[in-house]
Amino acid sequence: MDEKAHDIGRILQQARKSRGLTQADVAPQLGVSRATVAQIETGRRLLKAEDLRRLASFYGCSPSELLAPTPSDQEVDGVAELLRTHPGLAEDQGPSSFSHVCAMARALTDLEAKLEIDSIAHPLPVYGAERANTQWEAARQGYRVAEDERRRLALGEGPVRLVDELLMTLGVRSAKAILPTGIVSISIAHPDHGFLVVVDKNLSLEHCRFRYAHGLAHFLFDTEGPWCACGFDAAPDFTEVRADAFASSLLIPQHGLRRYVETLGKETLARGAPAVLSVFSEGDGRDTTGEGRRVDGRQRKGRHPLTASDVLRTAHYYGTSPSVAAHRLRNLRLLTDPELRRLETMLQSEVHTPTSNELSLPAEVHEMDSLRARLATLAATALHRRSIDGPRFNELAELAGVDEADRERLLAITATHSQQEHESSRPITEAIASPKTKLS
Repeated sequence: MDEKAHDIGRILQQARKSRGLTQADVAPQLGVSRATVAQIETGRRLLKAEDLRRLASFYGCSPSELLAPTPSDQEVDGVAELLRTHPGLAEDQGPSSFSHVCAMARALTDLEAKLEIDSIAHPLPVYGAERANTQWEAARQGYRVAEDERRRLALGEGPVRLVDELLMTLGVRSAKAILPTGIVSISIAHPDHGFLVVVDKNLSLEHCRFRYAHGLAHFLFDTEGPWCACGFDAAPDFTEVRADAFASSLLIPQHGLRRYVETLGKETLARGAPAVLSVFSEGDGRDTTGEGRRVDGRQRKGRHPLTASDVLRTAHYYGTSPSVAAHRLRNLRLLTDPELRRLETMLQSEVHTPTSNELSLPAEVHEMDSLRARLATLAATALHRRSIDGPRFNELAELAGVDEADRERLLAITATHSQQEHESSRPITEAIASPKTKLS
């Protein structure tokens, strides 16, 4: 295989994936089949100069960018490649910038190594799903793995309110940052950054929860390489469909959803179920032959259709957007397609925007920034254990956004009982004034 063709093919593949495109999306631009695009990206087929210009125009870049040499004798830095593909991520925009979040993730990785947390952490499982050939297969994979993860984590059938904290217990960091237009979340798997999901800081709380769960799916299936930028301005590929299905099922489990709908006075057999049921009895299991009984359900109670209020209450209970809740209800055949369209139109119209307030369904007021909180707490712990010195603690506290006035309080509440007894006879400012731990 031509080494240069292989390198160019790898660059073309990265350029395509970074834009959320599939090989089937690219094929018409070159007038070839999807299989031919696959051959080009694997270096088994040479790319003509005219085709290169077409691809550059389609990707919105210059042909030279698609020919940039990539070192073949060393591992490509996934994060560096991400920044080259999306230069806007490298801009310094203060504490809300993507680069600042990455700096916190790197610092946290270093702290966890110093405190030997990484040596006792449980590894994240990887589900080796077969390659999906249709969106239906991709969705089924996402639903199935979400159910498996709920069982593995003993989540039961109730809501998961603090999704970012749940991810942190799995060794997955999550944070919010200013992301370029068209990108709503980024998933990074890198030794220095760990597993990191970054979502756009302008998303609503409900959408952030969904994107955190969406990012977890990419790590569990482990098929996307060192990074994955997820957007909304391109047709989703199978991996995105699978991640969306995983997120919706993880946040709203089907059995729990049925039980919750019943508390609203609605029957979960749904109108899609038969109006007459057949119940069979086995008899005594020896001589008596069993018999079937017809159960007429035409006059059953609870057959009333779901309303906008029901959907809003379901969304509020599970901490998701009304649209996610409505589609989960549709999948359980508790909503018909026409009802789903009417409800979505109603929920998105200006006339009904204050509906949630009228029904006393306020959104959650606050959700902890788990990445910053963990970085600050472990920095204080590392200082107490003398794994880092005072100046380094100050650097990490500033990186985590802890004001100078709050740092002594942070050290006080992270001190162990024995440390507190030893330091109870003098102020905290004196207790941390040794050369190894001086704050100022």
